[in-house]
Amino acid sequence: MNFKDIVNRSNVNLQNCDEEPIHIPGSIQPHGFLISIDATTLEITVCSENVIDYIGLSHEQILTQPIDTFFDEGFIRELNQFKCAVAQQGHVFTSTILNNFYSITLNSSGNQIIIEGEPTKNQFGEINDLYHSSKQLLSYIEDSYTLKELTNVVAVAIKNITNYDRVMVYRFDENYNGEVIAESKESHLESYLGLHYPHTDIPVQARELYLKNHLRIIGDVNYKPVPLYKSSLEKLENLDLSLSVLRSVSPIHVEYLHNMGVGATLTISLLHKSKLWGLITCHHYSPKYLSQEIRTTVKLHGHFITSQIDVRLLNEEYEVGRKANFALEQLTSKNLTFDRESINHLFQDKAILDLSNSTGVSAIIDNEIYTFGITPSKSDIKRLSIFMSQYIDEGSFSTNSLSRVTSDLSFISSSFPGINYYSLDNSDCLIWYRNPTISEINWAGDPNKSIEKNKNGLSPRKSFEIFTESVKDSSKVWLKAELSANQSFYNFFHHHLRSIFLNEEKESHRKLTEILKEANAELENINWISTHDLQEPLRKIRMMASMIMGDEVKDIPEDVQTKILKMQSSAERMQILISDILKYTKTSVTVSNYEVVNLNLIIDDIKVEIQDALEDNNATIICDDLPQINGISFLIKQLFTNIIYNSLKFKSNDRLPVIKISTTSEFLDESVTIVPGNYYKIQINDNGIGFENLYSEKIFKIFSRLNNQSEYPGSGIGLALCKKIMAKHNGIITAEGNVDEGAQFNLYFPML
Repeated sequence: MNFKDIVNRSNVNLQNCDEEPIHIPGSIQPHGFLISIDATTLEITVCSENVIDYIGLSHEQILTQPIDTFFDEGFIRELNQFKCAVAQQGHVFTSTILNNFYSITLNSSGNQIIIEGEPTKNQFGEINDLYHSSKQLLSYIEDSYTLKELTNVVAVAIKNITNYDRVMVYRFDENYNGEVIAESKESHLESYLGLHYPHTDIPVQARELYLKNHLRIIGDVNYKPVPLYKSSLEKLENLDLSLSVLRSVSPIHVEYLHNMGVGATLTISLLHKSKLWGLITCHHYSPKYLSQEIRTTVKLHGHFITSQIDVRLLNEEYEVGRKANFALEQLTSKNLTFDRESINHLFQDKAILDLSNSTGVSAIIDNEIYTFGITPSKSDIKRLSIFMSQYIDEGSFSTNSLSRVTSDLSFISSSFPGINYYSLDNSDCLIWYRNPTISEINWAGDPNKSIEKNKNGLSPRKSFEIFTESVKDSSKVWLKAELSANQSFYNFFHHHLRSIFLNEEKESHRKLTEILKEANAELENINWISTHDLQEPLRKIRMMASMIMGDEVKDIPEDVQTKILKMQSSAERMQILISDILKYTKTSVTVSNYEVVNLNLIIDDIKVEIQDALEDNNATIICDDLPQINGISFLIKQLFTNIIYNSLKFKSNDRLPVIKISTTSEFLDESVTIVPGNYYKIQINDNGIGFENLYSEKIFKIFSRLNNQSEYPGSGIGLALCKKIMAKHNGIITAEGNVDEGAQFNLYFPML
């Protein structure tokens, strides 16, 4: 029978090492043996070349043979129990082979059961030492409060257990760059504490194996790999050794360890929320092997750290939250007045920074900028607020690296990479700031030179001298407790601002009410003058006109007689108008003297009254048959008169004025009017100079003018009065214009 090895001879180099199939090397480390059997037939399918050194039989002798041919009953019993177990991973037991004790590890790989054996002996003077070191784990809870304190005591404990030269606890960031956060070492060794290592030191596939196999040991970096063999008839192409204890090491990693001067390593995975949080890495500067008992104890310490990560992080965050809540209570318990000065009062209290351990805070309220602590300049704060209002529609946003969000604000992000932004009403906002927390990072060698080129080609970096890199683009990460405190203050501040605005509005209404009272008093005086003091001169004008037109009328020229009659008629109309105004002003605000008004009669009266103006302008009024409405007659007459006079005022010099009055009916819904229903729509069209439609609302504002006063005289009250009259009649007035074509006024009256 022929046999062949399954050694993976892929051409691996530093340019493709991230694709190296390190889980199927086809070889193992020599400090133990490996046998793989078919889980169904229990026949040996793969075994290591060095099996003869441990069980006295060569791989040629045992391949394709049943496993129970070579091992005792106790061994086979353990194997069958493992085969029947639900979780087939990492079952360890002790067995005797040729009168030697072996630690046997079983794990599954597809349909294969992998058996690994290592000679074992008690490496402690007393077995109780392991018991005491495990028992000590409970004391760590009392002796340490923070995660840093815990990792420090665990590093010391593992060094005492293993006697490695150096033990480090290594934590990953979000990009899997690592930092040594705890260390215990021999006194003569240089410290690695605080050093950072680039993510390229541990490629993706290596991190995946650390997730599967939580303990990895290399007893001698200078070992010679032992190949695995199979029968030429065996269909198995390779063997997945992801869970293997003896799995051979990537040659690139071996070279990396050589460059560091390391002779042996032990690595324990630290997992948190199913992700690789960090590693416990042990270095020895000569070959070193550990018994299964010590490995189990060390692994237990690693599991203890991972079980405590959430607890310690919560402890640390609780302390942060406690301080933040204390600061929040200081701010929210203040006896604040509802005015702008109270904002200054808040922004002069250090507690506003203690909320989230910020270096500065700013607020923009109605274009007024308030600041406290170290912040960007006011102009830069304004630019940042404009960017953030466009970057997010509303709500809040936080980052510890503003430069990663945008490159347009480098003048801010270089000094204030951390911001916590909250949008207030309109363009107002509230922002907390943080300076860079790490101005320098110490790397174990230049991270940009993780690959070096020499006469032999590419190799891992040989230099691990401290390389200092300046970092300015990030701040300390905003913790949940800090963000929560800021959010709570934002809610309080937002509510306080609304109270300020409401108070200001009340004060504004109070002042306006006072002004209105004074104005009403003046209007009452004017009304009294208009309705009483003007009556006497009008009566005299009418009396004098009557006397002139008496017996001596024959002596007065005819054209003078006509003018006197017009003067008398105008005085009569003015007297009637004053009488109507008096009636209107005496009418209650809520109760009006409405009557049925025939709009046709109103237009006829207006034509008579403004006949001279129509003749002077060569103007024509064309009127359809108009409906009857419910209203106040003299106000309706004033409404149409103002609009018609407006058309005459803004006539075109290129054509004779034509004013068309027409009517239709239309249903208006709640989006247009307060009272939905059927309305008469009266359209008044002219062919004057028109206006741009964007001014269709402005023309109804009092004293609002679109044209030069010297060219088009007037007070700017006419159309504003029209809008008030329509509101009095529960109606609506709108306007549409086309420049140099004319204007259209639409009057909507509720149907009877």
